[in-house]
Amino acid sequence: MNKLGFYPRLAARSLRLNGKFYLPYLLSGMVSAAMLYDILFLNMNQGIYYLKGANAVQGLLGFGAMVVALFSFALICYTNGFLMKRRQKELGLYNVLGMEKRHMARLLLWETIYAALICIVGGLILGVLLSKLFLLLLCAVMQAEVPFGFEVPQDAVIYTAVAFGAIFLLNYLLNLLRLGRVKPIELLKGTESGEREPKTKWLLAILGLLAMGAGYFLSLTVSDPLNALLLFFLAVILVIVGTYCLFTAGSIALLKALRKNKRYYYQTRHFTAVSGMLHRMKRNAAGLAAICILSTMVLVTVSTTLCLYMGVSDILDRMYCRDVQTYVNYGAPEDLPKVKAVYEQKARELGVQMQDFAALCFYGPATEYTNNRTDIEPYLKRANGADVVGDPADGPMRVYVGCNLPADADASLFSAAVEVATHDLELSTTWCFTDDCRAGRTDFWSSLGGFFFIGLFLGSLFLMAAVLIVYYKQVSEGYEDARSFVIMQQVGMTQREVKESIRSQVSTVFFLPLIAAACHTIGAFPMTKKILLLFGLSNTRLFLLCSAATVLIFAIVYYGIYRLTAREYYRIVKR
Repeated sequence: MNKLGFYPRLAARSLRLNGKFYLPYLLSGMVSAAMLYDILFLNMNQGIYYLKGANAVQGLLGFGAMVVALFSFALICYTNGFLMKRRQKELGLYNVLGMEKRHMARLLLWETIYAALICIVGGLILGVLLSKLFLLLLCAVMQAEVPFGFEVPQDAVIYTAVAFGAIFLLNYLLNLLRLGRVKPIELLKGTESGEREPKTKWLLAILGLLAMGAGYFLSLTVSDPLNALLLFFLAVILVIVGTYCLFTAGSIALLKALRKNKRYYYQTRHFTAVSGMLHRMKRNAAGLAAICILSTMVLVTVSTTLCLYMGVSDILDRMYCRDVQTYVNYGAPEDLPKVKAVYEQKARELGVQMQDFAALCFYGPATEYTNNRTDIEPYLKRANGADVVGDPADGPMRVYVGCNLPADADASLFSAAVEVATHDLELSTTWCFTDDCRAGRTDFWSSLGGFFFIGLFLGSLFLMAAVLIVYYKQVSEGYEDARSFVIMQQVGMTQREVKESIRSQVSTVFFLPLIAAACHTIGAFPMTKKILLLFGLSNTRLFLLCSAATVLIFAIVYYGIYRLTAREYYRIVKR
């Protein structure tokens, strides 16, 4: 026998025989690699450089690339754990046949090489094929012209290959660590080794409640948008910790409570389901918590970015009332005629006919979190020719001067001239700035479009991860429960009762993360609403509608996943 070719052939055979488990793993790796390549492609695309708002969009794309790379590592390592667990018995058989752990390490090395090559090469091919489509989508949401030409950035290919090569190398090292810790007899027993009934860990449950309560408390009590942004990540960490603790300890307590309810527990469809879930909840709680967190990430990310994109017109109306506008923050009434004179002088010098000219002093609340662009429109409506509007009790005085320009006028030139002239004035404040609102609207729309694109991009990645974890969890539990259901049928359980028991078990486990994710999304609503104010969006009704639509669509998709995995679970169990 050719010793050099033995392990490569054995590894290839193992991949074919375990195709049911490896195929989703490899597909998810390919899609993750394709997504990393595509986001790097967009970041490095030469045509993007010339689009309005390109700097902001490329910054978002660079951040998105880091998120995709880190998340891909976590996803591949997590799903690889399911694969290794399913293959314990196979590795134990190799050990009985004389294979030592060092030989199994070689086998795993070749399997990792094959998986890495399939994911990297397949992912790059898929990424290249989809790259133009993603460019079209990005330009569409940015309302920009699509750059001509087709390119494959060499750096994007190299970075993707290196990143996923490192991911699979670390994955292989983790497999070696698992292999080194496990005993040969444990390998042979595989997943058939039973578990004792877990104890209810009240301390962990209390810790989870405290962490979850603290995260919700921050969301409900934060009032300032800047503080909301700073505290958002702390609240996220607290909710994640609380979710894991409560799914680990709280789910066990819930199942034990259901078991104590005799009217519920002593029914054919509930007895087997509750008993089976209780004994394996200790090691499956982390998977349920992961599904819950990923679902929450999908809901919050998509609903927030969708709301921003849908409400961009409201934001622009609030930030840019005129084509050119000047603010004197914390100003005084004597500043108003000085700035008005600058506008009139520059209009004469440049031969520009000002339209909808407005000039007033107003008292209003400070809004530093929106770049000091106060919502001026209500004050303009109240002005009616008055120079001063409002009450000093409403906030500090500001001076506003703005105008629209004819379509053929150069707003940038006029704005720049006003900017220079107003800086030379002796005003009561040193904080005075002029906006070229035409350019500002275009840049802001482009930035929001890029933000929306990144939100959908990452949301689809999180959804793929949730689907993959759900699939592996259901398949893994199906093989574990097959033996139990065979025994139950031997003692009199009918096929119909088996189906009812499966439906009870799968629906109880499956929809618990969805319900928790919906609760997290509701809990995060006050904080995310405050963060949206940083972008100038205060339309609560729109945010509610976007959140409700996102939850509804996600629930429909989630239900479809439930039907598919439940069917696969039943097919495995009834063998």
